[in-house]
Amino acid sequence: MKKERIYILPTRMGGYLNGLIFLMFLLSVGYSNNLLLIFTLFLFGLNLIWVIQTHFHLHGLKFGSVQVTDNFAEDLTVVSIHWKKVPEGPLSWDLLLDKIPVKAFHNTKERSDAHLIFPKRGVYQFAKLKVSTSQPFGLYRAWITFNVDVTAYAYPVKAKDLGALPSTPSHTEGEISTLNKGPHDAWNLGPYQGEESRKISWKHYARSGELVVKEGEELQEAEVKFELHGPTEGQLSQLATQLVYCSEKSIPFSLKTPSGKTEHQLRECLKELAKC
Repeated sequence: MKKERIYILPTRMGGYLNGLIFLMFLLSVGYSNNLLLIFTLFLFGLNLIWVIQTHFHLHGLKFGSVQVTDNFAEDLTVVSIHWKKVPEGPLSWDLLLDKIPVKAFHNTKERSDAHLIFPKRGVYQFAKLKVSTSQPFGLYRAWITFNVDVTAYAYPVKAKDLGALPSTPSHTEGEISTLNKGPHDAWNLGPYQGEESRKISWKHYARSGELVVKEGEELQEAEVKFELHGPTEGQLSQLATQLVYCSEKSIPFSLKTPSGKTEHQLRECLKELAKC
């Protein structure tokens, strides 16, 4: 089983310290100053202890798995990192998935919960997880890299305005139309005038708060049909926003991709937008 290596380099302050120790050593030898030499060796010993302490903040760390939630670009995305083993001491690390910073907000001996932000829309294939620390004094930075295999989808950035939904004319008896709406925003529905409760359209009441009765066959909502035809980034953002709106409002929808495939599930539709 391959064992990951821990690398250590001085930070800027650590570099200044090492430069000072080296300068003190040259002065103590050049001027034959034993007192300065003893102090230099003492400082060098402390410096070595700080290197070892930084190393032990990662020594024994064993990676388990990582999960990245699909989300919209420029939004906070949840990342869960599971550990097989963690070293003793404060669980304070800096994390990078490839080159994207991951901000941990809760660390335990079993897992780290973190956030990242996708910089742009697309499909991300993460291959490296870099764990680094400059604890305990910030003089040295140690890091270790683990191989991962994670795919995540960054959906288009949400648009500020919903825009108009695609209109699909419908002339089926008892079907709600997104193009031609009657006086009660539906076909074959009339105002409630004390009729039997079984004739009340409870689905319409739950949506609008208005009591209406069915005057024809049971209603079915018309499906809002979206299509992908080489859209721009702005159009993708608006399309993603409209898909989320339809899902939240329980409005049936479908998305037709350039390949001719039709998707009806929100997540699958958003994945298609991410891959455009």
